[in-house]
Amino acid sequence: MRKLFSLVGIFLIGLVTLWLSYYFYLRYVYVITDDAFQMADVVSVSTQDVSGKVIKLFRREYEPVKEGEPLFKVDDSTYRKDVDALKSKLESLKAKREELLRKLSRLKEQIPASVKINQENLKALEKKLQQLEHQELLEKTNYETSVEKAKSEVMAAKKGVEAAKASLDHWKNQYERYSRLYQRRVISREQFEEVELGYKEALHGFETAKARLQAAKENLKSAKALKNRVEIVKKQQEEIRNRIKSLREQIKISKADLKRIEELNYSIQQLEEEIKSTKHQLEKIEILLSHTLVKSPVKGFIAKKWKEKGDFVSPGLPVYSVYNPESFYVLAWIEEDKVRDVKVGSRVKAELETCKETFKGKVSSIGTSAGSIFSLIPRDTSQGEYTRVTQRIPVKIELEDVPLRCIKPGTNVTVYIEKR
Repeated sequence: MRKLFSLVGIFLIGLVTLWLSYYFYLRYVYVITDDAFQMADVVSVSTQDVSGKVIKLFRREYEPVKEGEPLFKVDDSTYRKDVDALKSKLESLKAKREELLRKLSRLKEQIPASVKINQENLKALEKKLQQLEHQELLEKTNYETSVEKAKSEVMAAKKGVEAAKASLDHWKNQYERYSRLYQRRVISREQFEEVELGYKEALHGFETAKARLQAAKENLKSAKALKNRVEIVKKQQEEIRNRIKSLREQIKISKADLKRIEELNYSIQQLEEEIKSTKHQLEKIEILLSHTLVKSPVKGFIAKKWKEKGDFVSPGLPVYSVYNPESFYVLAWIEEDKVRDVKVGSRVKAELETCKETFKGKVSSIGTSAGSIFSLIPRDTSQGEYTRVTQRIPVKIELEDVPLRCIKPGTNVTVYIEKR
């Protein structure tokens, strides 16, 4: 019996010796820590720029999800009303713009042509008026000259009649006296005939003077009749002036219509700006409307559901947390006095607690500061109360060929890093 106990004791001592040898061998060859965890990029999914009640949740916790797959829906009734109102406003503005464009087109077709025609007619009438004014001046000058000339002729004719009458009276007296003398044979026939010839010439001169006076009066009458031609020209001028006045009024109205064209152009420009602004608002609201359906930004698994149907959400408040298994890595915290044996590229063996399997990998990066530097409450050693605590440096490790069933972010990992 004593021998049996001795053998058992020797076996146990040998077993402990072997275990201790293996233990120290591992720590000689590897930097070992169980202060390591599975990590992955976790995305907090919230609304981007909309607020409202959650009306539908498409995924439960821990379910797989594809990139771009719907996760939840926010009440979009307000945004739909805004979209409908803006669409209605946009259609109304477009209809108003089309109506103004039609008016503008009609005015552009009618007004410039009528203005041009009226301006040409006005120019022609003004030219004709100038001609009539010149004609009036000529007619008036002709009238006045003719009347003066005719009056002078009448005066001269009257004086001629008076002179002829005086001559006639003289020769008549002579003729009567010589006729008596001739009958009494006091004078010769030649003397009588000479006086008779003078009387006849005086009578003829008187008749001629009277005819000249009558002709001069007729000429005066004709000259005075020239005034009618002056009046006719004046009447024509008055008619032309009235037409010119009418055309100027029409041109004034047309110019007012041209101003209407400018006003229409300005109104259309204002409408264009308002349409552009409304389109921009509509695009923004439609984007907000599309954002009420929130989709997964990555392919992965639902790590956490933070909200339930009916809860109010706003930008920044997470509804789901999704992690991407493709971003999986191990974060090991290595003591500061051991991290010198760890290099980027060092080979690693890691045992995942979730599936109790060991996987190979390598160190991808080593932190440049201890984790305590990011503590919310920094250590205060100013009072001399100081206890030395070994700090730990984060080391990022990438593993190879890890199946999805083993990837559970946040779970423990035991890491063996080959020393260099």
